[in-house]
Amino acid sequence: MSSRWISMLTVPFFFIGSHCSIIFLLFPRAMLHTTKYGHWEPAIMYMLIELILMVILLKGLNKAGNLDYADLLLPLGRWVSTALLLPLILYILMIGVMGIRGFAELMIIVFVVRSPLISILILLSSITLLGASIGPQGILRASTLLSFLHFPALLFALLGCSVNARLTNIFPLVNTSFDFMQHFEFLVPLFTICPFLLLGMLPPVIKVQLKPLLITMIPLTVLYVVIIYIPMLVFGVNAATLMNFPLVTSIDTVNLTWSIFNRISLFYAVALLAFVLVITSYALWASSVLVRKMIPGWKETYIRPVLCLLVFVASAMIPNWSSYVKIYASDIGFRIFVFLAIPIAVYLRGGFIQRAFRKKVFKNDA
Repeated sequence: MSSRWISMLTVPFFFIGSHCSIIFLLFPRAMLHTTKYGHWEPAIMYMLIELILMVILLKGLNKAGNLDYADLLLPLGRWVSTALLLPLILYILMIGVMGIRGFAELMIIVFVVRSPLISILILLSSITLLGASIGPQGILRASTLLSFLHFPALLFALLGCSVNARLTNIFPLVNTSFDFMQHFEFLVPLFTICPFLLLGMLPPVIKVQLKPLLITMIPLTVLYVVIIYIPMLVFGVNAATLMNFPLVTSIDTVNLTWSIFNRISLFYAVALLAFVLVITSYALWASSVLVRKMIPGWKETYIRPVLCLLVFVASAMIPNWSSYVKIYASDIGFRIFVFLAIPIAVYLRGGFIQRAFRKKVFKNDA
């Protein structure tokens, strides 16, 4: 594959990897509590919501040129920019916190049952700090390389579940009443659409094109639906709903005698580790850049370790998996504010910059 094609695939691979780092741990469980049947319907709705927000965001970024969130919003003044950027920084950091804490739980289940949680969090936080220090180009290159290496392993683990699947468990397939939209649980899985926010820090680093990302949404939608139905096909919807880790448990039921590994969940965990470290490293880098631009007197080389320490402390303060799950159900208002305010603000600001540029060009030509 030529370097040109690899360059074009960098952002789509990063986008898919960002989703993979988020959806595999909690999304199947959250979706199973959203409705009793027809789970593909809310899954597609979430993807449509992300698609709309992503288009609004990228349209605004394209109008503004090679500017990131800070460059776009800081000229609006101290109070307005702080009201927009501070929640964004907190949310990006929370992506890192939940990514590290969630995967630490998975590591205890799959790899190191008796290892203390704190030691795993120290290891993951240290790798995240190291990853953030290599910069955005290094993170994107690593994302592309790890995608080529680990997507096949991840797909292998998911396809392996087909040996224990019972197709009769997929029915009823359609929920014509859409009653899930009337319940609070419908809003919980919205946390999985947050990767579109990460695109706003890329324009100064690499050109972000809308068309490849629109195409990327197709396999992502398929992936969203597949990981919901795997636990249902293996255990049935009632049993899968009772599980804390329905997808991991489904993968753990597979026994392939011809494989050199006793558990194919190892493929799943290793692939997920790669994607989690990429997104947490990127989140730490992005939040550090935003803080430095908001407070120019602070050096980024000092900001990153401090923010990494905050991520570690916050992740260590989550005592157990039940508390971890409750966080996703308690921050819905904050999440919706960030999801709506940032794309709209970027779109309006980008339009203003574009109009001002056109007026200047027209005045010079005249």
